[in-house]
Amino acid sequence: MSTPESPGVDTGNTPPASAPPRPNSRSVQTREALLNAALEVFGRDGFHAASTRAISEAAGVNQALIAYHFGSKEGLYLAVFETITQTMNELIGPIHARIQNDIDSLDGSTAQGRRACLEYLDQMVGGAIAMFSQPSALGWTRMVMREQQDPGDAFEIFYGGIYRDMLESFTGLMGKLTDQSPQAEATRIQALNVMGQLMMFMVGRATALRHLGWQEIGAAELGAVRREIRTSLYQRFGAEVPA
Repeated sequence: MSTPESPGVDTGNTPPASAPPRPNSRSVQTREALLNAALEVFGRDGFHAASTRAISEAAGVNQALIAYHFGSKEGLYLAVFETITQTMNELIGPIHARIQNDIDSLDGSTAQGRRACLEYLDQMVGGAIAMFSQPSALGWTRMVMREQQDPGDAFEIFYGGIYRDMLESFTGLMGKLTDQSPQAEATRIQALNVMGQLMMFMVGRATALRHLGWQEIGAAELGAVRREIRTSLYQRFGAEVPA
């Protein structure tokens, strides 16, 4: 009996459902191709305008394989967000874990404690910069922007998987530096302000390029953004800016 993996491109033996797919199997390669193509097409066209035909053509696979691997167009859309979140967590997760491990022992009222908080803030900013330096950043930023305007299940995946941890770290560190509760509204607004400085260069990409006279926002440009954010944070709290 034929399986959905049979049409068009993906012929060959499909592993039993109970067995994990081999790392180099066609099934895994097809899934990755669909995820990459979906990121591009959903980012460009949005969920409703994107067609499964356009995605499958971009991936170079049979359209029926979307249903086979993801169940539906919506399933593929959510899987893209899960993949983005997993990739971002590889960059942000270890930094967040270190901050949460040390946050209770940090004392922002001392010079040493203040510097430790600022160093952690700079590491979080660096992690976010690394996120935005990913080749897929433009595609997923467009997708996240749409979810911000009309949040659904995909927003919950992204917020719960990465943004919540980033904001928890930013908020905890700002609370230590300002001697305010991380639950205080003012502390949370300050944390959003730091994150907003980063997001401006992705969400407001066209405006940033025009205002700065840049041709692109690549590694060098994001490095300049990190330096300026670091400088403003250190100066705000009366600490010497690292070279």
